[in-house]
Amino acid sequence: MSVSYLLQRVSLNNVADVAGLWQHEGGNVLQDGKQVGYYASYKRVTNGGTTAENTAMLTLTIFFNKLLGTTAPENITVQGSHDFNSGNEIGSVSAASAGHHAMIAQNFSRNGATNIATIG
Repeated sequence: MSVSYLLQRVSLNNVADVAGLWQHEGGNVLQDGKQVGYYASYKRVTNGGTTAENTAMLTLTIFFNKLLGTTAPENITVQGSHDFNSGNEIGSVSAASAGHHAMIAQNFSRNGATNIATIG
């Protein structure tokens, strides 16, 4: 079984340092047209390691809307790679809260043209 989300970018910031570049992105998460949470991601470009293929290391976390009475949101974290030429991302779920633990180790992909992220 797979699940898809539309990632609606709200912010994108680049932070350069002597080793490369951090790119921080955040926004809304929609499923079937309804906002179900928020996301935050960072991409790491490392000089001499990721620049040859115009790619970056990726970590992206989806924070689902908090349920009444909870102190922290349910979440899913994926790790993988980002391709700057296409905007596509691939990887797998590396961590998840209890409500989403079945997603751990599932494949992840994000279409750079549509911003649709698919897990599973």
